Amino acid sequence: MMVSRNRNFVAVSGFALAIALAHPAAAQETPAAAPAADPAQAADTAPSADVPDIIVTGRAAGSGINKLEAGYSVTTLSADNIKLQAPKSSGDVLKSIPGVWVESSGGVGTSNIFVRGIPSTGDAPFVTMQFNGVPVYGSSSLSFMDQTGIVRLDETIAGIEGVNGGPASLYSDGQPGLTTNLRLREGGEETHGSIGASITDYSAWRVDGYLSGKLADDLYYMVGGYVSRGDTVRRAGFDTENGQQITANITKKFSRGKFNIFARYTDDHGEWFLPFAANVPGIDRGTYNQLNQYTRYATIISPGSAGSGATERVDLADGRGWKGVVTGASLDYDFGGGISFTDRFGFTSGTLRTTGLVPQGAGAITVATALATAGNPGQTQVHTINTGQTLAPTDYVQQFGSWWVDKKLQNVSNEAVVNIKTGPNTLNLGYYFSHFTSDDAWSLGGNRWMQVGGSGDLVDLNNGPLSAFAISDRGRATVNAIYVSDSFNITDALRLDAGVRHQWTDISFNITGNGLPDSAKISREATPWTVGLNYRATRNFDVYARISQGYHSPSFDDVRSQLGNTGPRLDLNWKVRSYEGGVKYRGGGFEAALTGFYDKVVGAVYNDVGVPPQIAGSKTKGIELDASYHSASGFGFIGNAVLEDAKTDTPNIPDFDGKKAQRIPSYQVRFTPTYTARFGDKSDITFYGTYEAIGKRYSDLANTQLLPAYATLSAGLRAKVNGYTLQIAGDNLTNSHGLTEGNPRFLAGPGAALPDVRPIFGRSYRVSVSYAF
Repeated sequence: MMVSRNRNFVAVSGFALAIALAHPAAAQETPAAAPAADPAQAADTAPSADVPDIIVTGRAAGSGINKLEAGYSVTTLSADNIKLQAPKSSGDVLKSIPGVWVESSGGVGTSNIFVRGIPSTGDAPFVTMQFNGVPVYGSSSLSFMDQTGIVRLDETIAGIEGVNGGPASLYSDGQPGLTTNLRLREGGEETHGSIGASITDYSAWRVDGYLSGKLADDLYYMVGGYVSRGDTVRRAGFDTENGQQITANITKKFSRGKFNIFARYTDDHGEWFLPFAANVPGIDRGTYNQLNQYTRYATIISPGSAGSGATERVDLADGRGWKGVVTGASLDYDFGGGISFTDRFGFTSGTLRTTGLVPQGAGAITVATALATAGNPGQTQVHTINTGQTLAPTDYVQQFGSWWVDKKLQNVSNEAVVNIKTGPNTLNLGYYFSHFTSDDAWSLGGNRWMQVGGSGDLVDLNNGPLSAFAISDRGRATVNAIYVSDSFNITDALRLDAGVRHQWTDISFNITGNGLPDSAKISREATPWTVGLNYRATRNFDVYARISQGYHSPSFDDVRSQLGNTGPRLDLNWKVRSYEGGVKYRGGGFEAALTGFYDKVVGAVYNDVGVPPQIAGSKTKGIELDASYHSASGFGFIGNAVLEDAKTDTPNIPDFDGKKAQRIPSYQVRFTPTYTARFGDKSDITFYGTYEAIGKRYSDLANTQLLPAYATLSAGLRAKVNGYTLQIAGDNLTNSHGLTEGNPRFLAGPGAALPDVRPIFGRSYRVSVSYAF
């Protein structure tokens, strides 16, 4: 077929065909999805082959399918699952998905997320966040942005579905990594809601709530949100967490389908935590914070104003935050005769700001060393500026930059799918469009000397002239994609799924500041595909195998890295070839999925701020386990684990080739046993704990900085009485000091001090009370 192309449309030539096979009775597509089971419930509502858990993610147009028969790796989390986990951020909750490594130690507004060993320098370039199947932004990750930074969890979330690779590379934004779909609550015939409040031992509080019900015949509503204020586990001494959010969801049902529209406004920011010299004597790794009353405010070169001399005073407590709206609408319509239509529309607009103290140099150094390298003429002592202390020669100091980045983001997307079902076959014809923009203003600099440890005050060493990497840039991207997928039932037990997508990406980019070339345009094409088989061996047991090829399409940072690049040209279309196979069981209160996988990545670009880009592919093999059990006796558990061997694949760079992939742990284990004692129909108490073990990692491609293995223990209880709930949760009770990140810009060299690392948060407690009706 041929489709004409102008500036925003593409010429498509060629033909795409795909086939698939399924069990027509049990694997029947379903328009609705049921929430995952509450881990605290007894066996009468525990997993059963007779009560299918319907999932919609990784499916054309979000059509539902029994989770047991999906034919790919998928994890479901109910609202109660999320509450038991008590995540501190939206990135934190993704730890419950096997094969996903989350560094959530950067704060509520950011996470570094790695999927099945796919290489990255940070943020989350292989993670898509969706609401009701609508992606929140057109690119998974940009500099100083990952999609979890746009998402905040609250009571309006009914459940979460996470899909690792597989068919997800065909649909929506074509994510070859992790697609995370947050499903909003919908109203029903009866009025339901909840109101709750929580407090912590670090002076943070939050109020949450939602209300849902009926507006008119077949017209339903849900509205909810939260307000939060307070400090963090690292205790800056003033409020650094400041947020509020409101979400509305309207659903109209009619005889042949459903229409849904939602809107979410968020204004939330929290401190941005960076690596620090955690080995300085006297520092508590779990609570230390370089941000304090002395370092909170800074004068910086105005963002985007290099060469103008303009400066401004900023509050570094703003951290990373999102202020904007995410909206979406969906239409499902059944024309009859096996033909149906689905459309998903999304719009996002807002500002993502990042500001904080960024460590400079190879690490903290002694006062004696600093006087020799950064002292003022004739200076023999170093004093703190605000507290007036004279530091000893053996005290430690370091320069920290005051970084400020504003990103004004917009995204418009639409996915339209025609579904044609004829007997044992279902054919899906889809078109996806996205136009997204980012208008940036950066100021990376403003270095100041500070004491590390002690008072953390500014010191009177020579900071040099005020300077910064101060740029402004504008990126515009348009994505057009068509896909064909098909499911065909070979027998009552065997289904073949297959599909192919062709995608066109056009990017224009303009930049000013610091002498870089001012503009660039690129166009790229990619053709992801997938083929999978699912076999229902018994009513409770399925076996599947799948091979897929996906692509990481270029983003604005990839284009920026090409400007002025005199080295080898970077391939801006990373290829991800994935093989996976597994078994699934569901019945008698027990549910388990065991998956083996192999991923090969070609053309990956390690592109961190302040570090020359490197091309480094990878090869990863591993095994994932996702399991849960709930019994009538009240005992149960939820657990997941992954063993993976991720290695850098760079034959042309011997220093990296065959080394452990950067920042990927060799194993992860999470195990949550639960016990629920019931007292009548409306009262119960649940005791639970979580053990988490993380394998060793390396913070760099050359494997020079080791991040050791560590383990944490958390626990809590939840009591319910006639709609009232009390929950007490303790996190990292053993006060483990696991390390999650080094400083990619500086690795400690000869004579250097104590290198920068970022530990996990220390021990903390949260108490919450709520009433549901």
